[in-house]
Amino acid sequence: MIKLERGNIKLLIERPEKGYRGTRFDWTGKVVQLYWKNIPFCTSENYKGRKVNGGRGFFNEFGLTDPVGYDDCKVGAFFPKIGVGLLCKETPEPYDFSHTYRMKPIHFSEVVDNSAVLFHCLNKDFDSAFFLKKEFNICEDGFTIDYFLENVGQCEIKTSEYVHNFLAPGGKNISKHTRLRFNGKLCPIQYNKGLSANAVVLYNEHTVNWSRTPNEEFFYENIADPVKNSTNWTLINEHLGIGISETVNFNPTKINLWGRKHVVSPEVFKGIHLKPGESDTWQRTYSVFNVG
Repeated sequence: MIKLERGNIKLLIERPEKGYRGTRFDWTGKVVQLYWKNIPFCTSENYKGRKVNGGRGFFNEFGLTDPVGYDDCKVGAFFPKIGVGLLCKETPEPYDFSHTYRMKPIHFSEVVDNSAVLFHCLNKDFDSAFFLKKEFNICEDGFTIDYFLENVGQCEIKTSEYVHNFLAPGGKNISKHTRLRFNGKLCPIQYNKGLSANAVVLYNEHTVNWSRTPNEEFFYENIADPVKNSTNWTLINEHLGIGISETVNFNPTKINLWGRKHVVSPEVFKGIHLKPGESDTWQRTYSVFNVG
């Protein structure tokens, strides 16, 4: 485990080839816990226990529904999952992010100091080849993730990236004290789609809150209008008087919201389209604060 500390912040990050070794989440993005003044802000996907292949913390993913090269890949052949490795297409069925695919790992490297860590991930022996560089830096009251992705292959890379923010400020369940505010306007039509936790999830023009702890999983796609180069969401526990927000320096393609009784996960998606030889950079900033 890599531990970065500065000011009020402590960040725990798994090394790429340790801990989680599933085929969904990016192995260079395994932030498992954020502490602010010794208060934990993260939890896991699974309420009872933290399974090795389950998400937690600030795990991110490339290609939730659009992994590079899957549709053109023949059954039995391999396609690249950015940040993970080469995965085997086992059936002609559409890609399933929840399935654990047979995998050929790729090479990872790291550089660590007291307040930053830099990961490199290279897949070069493939038509859809990539070089991924990701840097985590912590400050007094938060941290940043800086991405560099280069297409070093012969085919276009067209996919997406997001962070599956498994948040539970103070380790507390969702309650009437939990409030999630979006800078963009909410889309009421989405509340008639997908999974909803009965009448427990409430909303107005910009804010989602809960009348009580939900007993069911909830999910809303395209829940709010994305905002370019801005803070897209802020999660507050009013009882504890603490909050956390995510700011991005790109134009998001969409924002989803997923959660269970013990976790809230707003997800800001970054669209990626790189021709051979092209590269892209982007940044996510997380800020933690007192509410008063």
